[in-house]
Amino acid sequence: MKFRVKMLYASVCHTDLLFANGFPIPVFPRVMGHEGVGVVESIGEGVTGLREGDLVIPTHVAECRTCENCMSEKTNLCLKYPISYNGLMLDGSSRMIIGGQTAYHAFSCSTWCQYMVINLNFLLKIDPKTPLPDATFLSCGFSTGYGAAWKEPMLQNASSVAVFGLGPVGLGVAPTLFFFILVNSG
Repeated sequence: MKFRVKMLYASVCHTDLLFANGFPIPVFPRVMGHEGVGVVESIGEGVTGLREGDLVIPTHVAECRTCENCMSEKTNLCLKYPISYNGLMLDGSSRMIIGGQTAYHAFSCSTWCQYMVINLNFLLKIDPKTPLPDATFLSCGFSTGYGAAWKEPMLQNASSVAVFGLGPVGLGVAPTLFFFILVNSG
């Protein structure tokens, strides 16, 4: 169920800065990035679900679409494909070598590359009309910000909410709320 994806765009998340400083474990060399947009360039034998030319977002949060968490409306933290923090793929391997040395992944997708080979469960197809440079943040920045600020507290229209820190994720969610209070904590 593997696809070769040519990366077109990638963005920088604060977590990438943490990885560069050895979070959660200091394994190097490491190919960074977990936000990006690419195009499916080739497909493994017998694999279905996407076609060559499909635009996709590689995501560090895979979905089997069958486990209890994937079927829940409360979380998408898959039980079959957990987030990988050890710099390796879920099977314990690395798909990259730099200068003859094993290179480690950022989560399971490493978007700061030209090409990647990735499992279908780590890919989300996007509409070709989506502005690609803007779509890079959908796999992390938007999903974590939206999830934390809108879905997790189960806000309803006309809810009041405080956004602490005034960072880009919080400010991105604030306009979607009909009534809100902004508080700068710094």
